[in-house]
Parts: sequence; C-alpha cells; structure tokens
Amino acid sequence: MRARDLFAGTGWGVACQRLGIAEDGWEIMPEARATRAVHGMRNAGKDVREVLGHEGNYELEIASPSCKRYSMAGNGAGRRALDAVLRGVQRYAEGSPMTWAESVALVGDEDAALTLEPLRVALDSSASYLVWEQTPAVLPVWRTCAAVLRDRGWSVETAILNAEQYGVPQTRRRAVLIARRDGKAAAMPTITHSRFHTQDPKRLDVGVKPWVSMAEALGWTAGQAEAVSNYGTGGDPRNRGVRRDAEPSATITSKADRVKMRASAMTRAAVRDSSEPAPTITGGHDYNDRIWLRNGNQEKACERAADQPSGTLFFGQRANWCEWVPNGGKVTIEQAALLQTYPRGFEFEGTKGKQFEQCGNAVPPLLAEAILSAFLS
Repeated sequence: MRARDLFAGTGWGVACQRLGIAEDGWEIMPEARATRAVHGMRNAGKDVREVLGHEGNYELEIASPSCKRYSMAGNGAGRRALDAVLRGVQRYAEGSPMTWAESVALVGDEDAALTLEPLRVALDSSASYLVWEQTPAVLPVWRTCAAVLRDRGWSVETAILNAEQYGVPQTRRRAVLIARRDGKAAAMPTITHSRFHTQDPKRLDVGVKPWVSMAEALGWTAGQAEAVSNYGTGGDPRNRGVRRDAEPSATITSKADRVKMRASAMTRAAVRDSSEPAPTITGGHDYNDRIWLRNGNQEKACERAADQPSGTLFFGQRANWCEWVPNGGKVTIEQAALLQTYPRGFEFEGTKGKQFEQCGNAVPPLLAEAILSAFLS
C-alpha cells in the first residue's frame, strides 16, 4: 500500500514502516524533514497547499493538520475558528472547491484554514482509504466532512480515541476520521487496553489488557521508580487532573508552557481529566510518598504517580523546563519518545527544543499503527 502523509512528522511514518506501508511525507519543518530522512522516511514535498490529490496514485491519504487554533479557552477565538472552518466544509458540500486564498479569506486564519486541506485533497484523489487525526475540539469538523464524503460514496466513521486504550502510556485524546471506499464498512480499531478511570485508578475494563504505565514504558524497576518523581505544568485547561505513579501519563503535546517534574507528597485523591492516563510506576511507596507527574497550570494541574499512565505532557521550545526530582536531571528526549511509543533509540534532529516539539506534535506511533491496521485486516 502507498500512502501520502500530509503534515507528516514521524509518528505516522514509524507506524507505516512497522506495517510495510510505503509512506511519502509532506512536511514543512526542516528539522522534522531531517529526522524523517535519517530514519529512512521519504520526503516527497514541503507545502501541503501545493498537493494535487489526483497525482501520485496513492491508496491511502493521512492527515494530522495543525491544532493550535482550536483551544476552547480564552476569548472564544477557538470556537470562532471552528465555526469558520465549518463554513468552509459547507462550501465543499455545495460542490464549490476553494483555492488557498479563498480558504484563508473565508476562515480568516491561515493555520485554521489548513484543516480544510485534507478534504480538498481527498475529493481530488483516487485513494481508497483516509485517516485524519486532530485535537478533540475538531470532531464537529470531521463529522461535517464525513457527510460530504458519504455523499461521494465513502463509508466513514468518526470518534474520539483514548490513546491509553491502545497501549500508549498516556491519556491523550484524539479526534479521528476513518473512511474507505473499497466496499467494506469503515470502523475504528478494536480496543486492546483498559481505559484509565481517573476516579477509580484501580478499576480495569474487562476483556482487555491493563493500561500501560509510565514506569513500564520507560523500563523502570521498582527501585528506580522510588527515586523519580515528575511534575509538569502546561496551559491547556482540558488536560488537567491528577495521576498516581501507577497510572498512565497524560497526553504529550508541543505546548511551550512550563513543564517541571518534582517529588510531591500528595493525598490519595486523583483529580484528572478523563482523557489522560499516566505511565505506571510501582515503587512500593505509600500513596503519600509516591512519584508524581504533573501537567496543567499551577492552579489546577494534572498530577499522577509513576505507576499510572501520564497525563498530557506539554513540550515545546522550553523543553529544558522538564526535570525529574528528587534526584534531579531533565526529562530527556529519549524518555519523552518512549512515552510517545517511539522505538527505543529513536533520535530526533535539531535543537533540543525542536526535538521535543517534534515528539510532542506527533501522533503516538502505537495509536497510529492500531488505526492503520484497520485498513489492512
């Protein structure tokens, strides 16, 4: 199978390599292009706005457009951006494709207008399969796009997927669209792991594997887990909560907000957004003396112990603000990559900030692999 990967990065690329899919990537960040080249991923282009859907005879179209315009916090700019993009989708529904200049004029923002590019390419493509991934706030756009695609013969499913339910040691939530027109019904990948239940971390779903903790993902022993605590701060109010060391991590993103890891004597209470598990670390501590990972802002942060999945980690240009305490030492790009389910030893090109940005922006390869496998079964 041949795939065209818009906004490529490396997350989908790793998954494609694992599954034997020949992936051509369009990626505008020089550092990400260099990382792809080092790992044998083909860079076919830079600017998705120049992509013509009918060129290349690709069977699969992949797209993870930028999501930084869609925060529902603040002055309502995120809501306005989504509403404008929905108006753009309606134009396509009416059979009126737009040039890039027309999309920007309608949406009023270049970054948000990029969300329309996957639909433009798909409607001009001969591909049989589509998979799009974005922040949960974009689900209404995917649903509206789904109606357009169904009118043109596609079978489409949209949903919010919880990354920890596919073996990722984070509670990252993503809006996903899967479409196919090969005569089979589109369907989301089968869940393989338990959801992380924030109000009852010991609760596990029946019939699937337990979620994966941070400690497991990092390969920490109990002794190592006792010596490390992680505390992080970020700015997205949708990714707040508390997780103990036995839980999965919260979602890793590329936010440039301050992130720190520190030892924390917390109470037993676990307050956390349902979308974020933390990696599990079983250090044999009493609950008030465990290792924690904290994400969110100072007032309402997400804190979790190492034997849990992490919440969403916020990485960006200020990657040096991530550190492990009490033993000290920054959170390394190697550790961040493992929490994102990159293969051990995977290296990113560029400055430290650019490395963390690439890692945080990527779809977790294990989640991507689960989604793509649905087309190969």
